[in-house]
Amino acid sequence: MTPARGFAHLLWPRWRAGLNASRARDGRSLLRLAFFGALGLGFMVGGFVGARWLFALFLEVEFLTELLIRRVLGIVLLFFTGLLVFSSVITAFTTYYLATDLPTLVSAPVSPAQLYLARFVDTWVQSSWMMLVFALPIVAGCGPVLGAPWFFYAALPLLLLPLTVLCAAAGTWITLALARWLPARRTHDVLLVLAMLGFLVVYVAFRLAEPERFLQPDGFGDLVALIGSLREAGAPTTPSAWTLEALFAVLRGDWAAAALPVTVLTSAAGGAVALGAWLARAVYLPSFWLAQEGRADAAPLAQRLLGRFARRRPPRVPSSPVAAFVGRDTRTFFRTTGQWTQLLLIAALVVVYVFNFRHFRTLADTGVVSVTVLFFVNAALGGLVVTTVAVRFLYPSVSLEGRAFWAVRVAPVDPRTLLRAKVRWGLWPLLALSLLITVSSNLIVAVPAPLIAASAVLAVLTTYGLTGLGVGMGASDPRFHEDNPAKIASGAGGVSFMLAGLAYLTAVMALCGWPLFVLRAWAVAGRAPSPGRQATAALLIAAAVLVTVLVHHGPLWWGARSLRRRED
Repeated sequence: MTPARGFAHLLWPRWRAGLNASRARDGRSLLRLAFFGALGLGFMVGGFVGARWLFALFLEVEFLTELLIRRVLGIVLLFFTGLLVFSSVITAFTTYYLATDLPTLVSAPVSPAQLYLARFVDTWVQSSWMMLVFALPIVAGCGPVLGAPWFFYAALPLLLLPLTVLCAAAGTWITLALARWLPARRTHDVLLVLAMLGFLVVYVAFRLAEPERFLQPDGFGDLVALIGSLREAGAPTTPSAWTLEALFAVLRGDWAAAALPVTVLTSAAGGAVALGAWLARAVYLPSFWLAQEGRADAAPLAQRLLGRFARRRPPRVPSSPVAAFVGRDTRTFFRTTGQWTQLLLIAALVVVYVFNFRHFRTLADTGVVSVTVLFFVNAALGGLVVTTVAVRFLYPSVSLEGRAFWAVRVAPVDPRTLLRAKVRWGLWPLLALSLLITVSSNLIVAVPAPLIAASAVLAVLTTYGLTGLGVGMGASDPRFHEDNPAKIASGAGGVSFMLAGLAYLTAVMALCGWPLFVLRAWAVAGRAPSPGRQATAALLIAAAVLVTVLVHHGPLWWGARSLRRRED
């Protein structure tokens, strides 16, 4: 039996599991599917509209319109080709070496080539969705500008399909080659760190280039000169160039011209998969056994550094059960590569936020919006960032106890103590993040000193409320059977926490609006407000503090109550 004919039975359990899961969807699952489906559709529509708007600007230079669109699409396809290859490398480490069912499959009468083909389908599905969500709408945006026929839009997914297969195959080659000589787990961790650092470097370089200046009337000529000076979108032997030639041949209705690049792409994709199956026969089994080696000497860098620091400090007994839980959670966090590497993503998020917020100062300088409006925008966006981080780290914190929760419960420890430990563990890092984002952004847009101090107080207030809300709601509906925090955060409970957090931020902003306007007037005029205004402002601030206390302690009380009920 050939590998191509014998690997289908390896896919059947996954397809059957997906079919059963779709039939057993409840109301929450359907709501979550509708929410994320609408979100993805919104991204696709936004990408299409933005690309069509950009390509419409090229109509100002009629004789260069198609050339400029070709160059832009060539750059887009080249970028996504590299992104797909790197994403396939990271995904392939999981599908080929780190999946829980692999020991059973490797010991079964299944050839490495058949296993490679089955897991290749999983790798391709998991890594290629970004091409459909992000690149496909951008490429389709050239259709209305160039007057493309209807079949151009229908042929777009079919034309991009061989490119995605080729990129996934190249990623699996690299994975098999790396895993043959390096332990798969260690290499996977290193690549995750490099991916996050690479994203940060590329984004900073992109922002420093200030591409928005090319869209200004006096900068459009520079844009034409810049793109016109670029070479062709890759050499004629690159897959992105073949895809681009096929796209424009179909757009013109020239099927004869499209036949050659489509044939080359399809043949290359099929040959790449066949080559991967041949490579798997030679190296997969030795590399798989290498991946099963222990990781005692392969601890993450952050864990080794913390371990050296801890050895220099004398051991001490925790002062309370809460301190013991906080220390345990901290050690567990830095021992889990999938957790501590998220700190790099948060750092990238902070850089992206600060780099973008500095452009708001132009709105204040031109008088489009006032400094007070920028203050509220910054406070709202900072609160949204804190809510997003809390749903990833704090909301799943109780669920990640897993089976260890029952060991904690047989000890003389009240659930309230456990929740207080979770709050203390997450409060100070979130507070530092909130203050960094809020204060630095207000300094960039030159907000007056009294409002900067008020922003710090508001950041402390909202972070305190969101911390209790996240831990409490996570404890109200824990998922102890799930060990992936991303899946816990993306569930219906995580979406509910996001909505509740946004509602809380809106309420606090509404209550603090009048006192902050009074403070702004005081800072500008230099005169104290009337006693009536002072009393109204004090009552509103007291109401905001009361709402925060209720939002913090109410969910914690309910979460502890829900955990106690699990003992009955």
